[in-house]
Amino acid sequence: MRTDNARAVIKAYRRNYSPSVMSFLKRLTGYLAAAAVICLYGQRETALLVLLILIVVDGLLTFSFSRRG
Repeated sequence: MRTDNARAVIKAYRRNYSPSVMSFLKRLTGYLAAAAVICLYGQRETALLVLLILIVVDGLLTFSFSRRG
């Protein structure tokens, strides 16, 4: 991914981001759905790893956005 594309994705995410608990629960539901689909294909370890990575990235972005204002 080019740097310009990555910056555009982060900028769009920041514009649509909401720090509320309900928004986090909606994102968590999506993360769980992604992990469930992977798990249905028989890759339980991969599903757990993907879920963990998504939650960590979400936490890092939340922390980053809250620091910037």
